[in-house]
Amino acid sequence: MLVAFAVAAACFLTGIAVTAHIGALVQREHVLQHKRQATASLSEARARLEGEFNRTVAHGVGIKAYVAQFDKQAFEAAEFREIAIDLLEENPAIRSIGLAPDNVVRAVFPSEPNKAALGLDYRTNALQWPAVNEAMQSRQVVIAGPTALVQGGRALMIRIPVFPAAYPGQSVDERSYWGTATLILDIEAVMASAGIENSVNGTLISIIDKTAHESGNTVVFGNQNFQGKDYVSVPLNLPGGLNWEVLGYPQAGWENSSDNVLITRVVGFAISLIFGALTFLLISEVYKVRSMALHDPLTGLANRRLLEERMQQMAVQCNRSGAGFEIFYVDLDAFKPVNDNFGHGVGDKLLIEVGQRLLNEVRQSDTVARVGGDEFIVLTPGNMRRQEKEGFQKRLSDKVSKAFECAGARINVKASFGSASYPGDASTVDDLLRIADGRMYAHKARSKKNPRDIPEKGLPQAG
Repeated sequence: MLVAFAVAAACFLTGIAVTAHIGALVQREHVLQHKRQATASLSEARARLEGEFNRTVAHGVGIKAYVAQFDKQAFEAAEFREIAIDLLEENPAIRSIGLAPDNVVRAVFPSEPNKAALGLDYRTNALQWPAVNEAMQSRQVVIAGPTALVQGGRALMIRIPVFPAAYPGQSVDERSYWGTATLILDIEAVMASAGIENSVNGTLISIIDKTAHESGNTVVFGNQNFQGKDYVSVPLNLPGGLNWEVLGYPQAGWENSSDNVLITRVVGFAISLIFGALTFLLISEVYKVRSMALHDPLTGLANRRLLEERMQQMAVQCNRSGAGFEIFYVDLDAFKPVNDNFGHGVGDKLLIEVGQRLLNEVRQSDTVARVGGDEFIVLTPGNMRRQEKEGFQKRLSDKVSKAFECAGARINVKASFGSASYPGDASTVDDLLRIADGRMYAHKARSKKNPRDIPEKGLPQAG
């Protein structure tokens, strides 16, 4: 039963562990599904924002083409006004446009709030010169910022270097630098134009500048910094060297539990319980069947089959280690009259009592078996010296021979004994049993001739 319980408990706990693992997988898949949905929403926002930036930069490239037409003429700020008005009307995210021939600001639109910028030499401005110089050296559009504006809000400065062609087909690398066109781009207006809000489909959005990560000034747009949270992200492929990323995190956190997870756990627990119970019942039945096959149904003692199995095992061990064993054959004398005079019920109780008396006199490592109607064998591991053997047999005889009282009747119990040693008396189990059986019958025959207790042949009178 203990083994059945242990195996059943192991099966139940294994089932619970598997259920927990499956529940965790279902839970994780639910979170991943939620993350995939959030990532899809971020990807839509990314596509709109990238399109808006590319459109704005394209406007700046248009200004570069316009300026290149007049590179051989003296720069006139008034001629710049018309295209600047059209550009600001077309793209409300552009707050102002400036032109700086030879890196000195000569024209700004709208002019009224930006007059102070006229005449600014970028080369003398430590804040603005790095981006202008980078654009000039790389001959590529460079976007700097975001920068807080005096007028309020934050802006990006799109620096567009102008390299007019001296003749058709001239390589860009061979062209001379004219100056820089600058677009001041309002970040909030760009986000609004792209349809980017603080949240989308229940997912909070933050746009961070990965380049500024070390300074800690990473958040460009959005509700909050998702530092330390299990957010999802998609990179932005923006022009001008911007290294931005869109982060998303649900307002209520990731959905990590659902009815499916609960159902999985409940069903798994129930199946584990049922499986554990069935395992216990199955093993219990197997043990019962095995016990019935190896034990005497009346006394519960080992039967002949189990006794011989244990003797064979001891014989094999003896061949390896040299440690033998002893057997003591016990046969009740005049048992048939008990059944005839008192009934089989009393006879069965007497057999049970004799078996229990024998058990009480042996060690836990010994085996007491019922091998016939009124025949018992005691198997003891290890060989005994002659004196030990005599003493042990006498104790068994004294214990078995005590009177038995049942249903008001007093029955005098007497038994005959025969013993044998392995490997001293025989080299096989079958021969050992025959020798012990023969000695027991010899003892029984002598007892009939002499009613007094007669010791086994070859053994001196006890006492």
